[in-house]
Amino acid sequence: MRRSDDELALYVMLGYLAVSLLATVLLLLASLAAMKGVFAAARLLLGSREVYWLKPALYDSVGFAVSAGGTALLQYLMVSLLRTLLGDKAFLSALAAFCSLFCGLLFWRGALFSPLGAYGFSGLAVTLSALIGGLAAVYQKTSESPWQGLSLRK
Repeated sequence: MRRSDDELALYVMLGYLAVSLLATVLLLLASLAAMKGVFAAARLLLGSREVYWLKPALYDSVGFAVSAGGTALLQYLMVSLLRTLLGDKAFLSALAAFCSLFCGLLFWRGALFSPLGAYGFSGLAVTLSALIGGLAAVYQKTSESPWQGLSLRK
């Protein structure tokens, strides 16, 4: 029994969205852990009294760097993999834009009650990095793909 291309596209779209949202939650947790780790290391290096002038700068820079960098890399790898399965650039571009919006909204909602939630635009970094990573994978040359030897089509 062979599935139609429309059915395959629907499953790919739902799977990609589910994996992206799960990865966004994991990246939020990883960025919060990285923030706590950098703050603990700074406390050891600078002492417990002098570290508090660094706290907002450490939280912001480490948390947003980990979340934005991880999101862009993950989206690049996933969309590159999807490009081996689906060759339609317009569909993949729309899918990456749609998914980046929901990843940013989920990150923003999850970050509201964390140190990253002090900023109203905390999800914007994740949204833009997901969009940049996804669109970079859509419009890359086929020879630059990290999955170039892989063939998912039968």
